Amino acid sequence: MQKLQQGMVLSLMMGAIAACQPASDTAEQSAADTTPEQTTEQAETSEPAANPAESPKSEDEAVASTTTNSSTPSTQPKAPEPKPVPKLPAECDSPETQLAMNTCAQAEYDQADVQLNNAYQAVKAQVSGVQADQLIVAEEAWIAYRDLYCEFVQAQFEGGSIQPLIYASCMTQLTQDRTALLAQTAPPPPSFEVADRDLNITYEDLQAALSLQEQEQLIDAQLAWLDYRDMHCVFEGGDRNVCFASVTVFQTQHLQDQIESRSL
Repeated sequence: MQKLQQGMVLSLMMGAIAACQPASDTAEQSAADTTPEQTTEQAETSEPAANPAESPKSEDEAVASTTTNSSTPSTQPKAPEPKPVPKLPAECDSPETQLAMNTCAQAEYDQADVQLNNAYQAVKAQVSGVQADQLIVAEEAWIAYRDLYCEFVQAQFEGGSIQPLIYASCMTQLTQDRTALLAQTAPPPPSFEVADRDLNITYEDLQAALSLQEQEQLIDAQLAWLDYRDMHCVFEGGDRNVCFASVTVFQTQHLQDQIESRSL
């Protein structure tokens, strides 16, 4: 019951961002109240992704952990050479079994993870000091959000043969979105008022289609997303509302995809 009350508060809080006060102030308060518990270092110690409910080991987690534990260098580091993106197995041209499709979905995530690590390294080489610390915090917040959201997505298929494919596909999509934001290749967003309105409507529609347990999972994931959004936009600087809108568009699409997949 407490989680459901929290979900109602979350929905009202998100809907009031544009109308009641500047979006950045409201968002900062929401993130301060809901800091995710999982850190990058904790994510790194988890088991490999044989179980879809567990996070696959990713390059960005290792990078964030290493950077967090190192002292601030006196000179700005040079970006390492981008790592080559692994090729998909030949069978992924036309996978014919569920096992093959699961394998290919994991291979696609491995590709996306390398691409994200390359983008992260390139950005990290351009910043130092406080901004470098902000980048690390944002990346850790994204990892916490990613894990909670993909856990929510795959939960409805738990125990089924398709579960690994659903989980890996979710990880791939969120990783590609993160890469687009870091590489600044995301399309221009609408105004934050429009983006926030669309998100609120989509979030409420999805909540209405979920069981009580699923609602609780979505609440946790959405709170983690708010924290990630805020931390990313602290790092980005500039017009906070433009940044908020960019991140919000991605999340709205993810929630809309869930509405459509659950209505089939």
